[in-house]
Amino acid sequence: VLPRPLDIESRDKETIVPLSSKTLEGQFYHFVVPRRTPATFLVCEAQADAELLSGPMNIYMSGQYVGKTRIDRQKAGEAFRLNLGVDRDVMVKREKLTDKIKETYFGKIPRNSIVRSLAYKITVANRKDRPAKLKLLDHIPVARTDKIEIKDLKMMPLPAVKNYDKQEGVMLWELDLDPQAKREVSIEFVVIYPKNAVPRGL
Repeated sequence: VLPRPLDIESRDKETIVPLSSKTLEGQFYHFVVPRRTPATFLVCEAQADAELLSGPMNIYMSGQYVGKTRIDRQKAGEAFRLNLGVDRDVMVKREKLTDKIKETYFGKIPRNSIVRSLAYKITVANRKDRPAKLKLLDHIPVARTDKIEIKDLKMMPLPAVKNYDKQEGVMLWELDLDPQAKREVSIEFVVIYPKNAVPRGL
């Protein structure tokens, strides 16, 4: 039984008709990983109910088609996320401010270890006329051996979540941006490592 009367055209092709409609409450925010891409993505996070089925999904935003995705089977009350595409009005820029290397004692005596100081600045800007909530992921190096040492770590502001999603060294910042406002995130640290074992990802 269909929820309302429908006019279906007589043709050889299949016709898709709506069987039900439901409204789920969701939280909208922007998500960005500036180390990989400066693009920010608008995301909607909602909770599944017992009637939500798994399968392909067409996504529309403000009446415009955004794209296709697939929703996996979710337990009732379990959160799921929908990517609503890139939002160019929320901009992010990641810069390396400092990358200094010291290889000698007092500039004269060589040593086997390298002391490398690094500093990064991430600038986020909201060009919208309304507030925006941004979730930003970045990382700090993690020593997997005692030959490498990470010291003098400074992060401003402090991340909301450390070791996000159980990934060591991955940090999550949650930033509330006023209309036409800018915010900055700074990360500084020192890495000491042997000359023949340069860490990856710096």
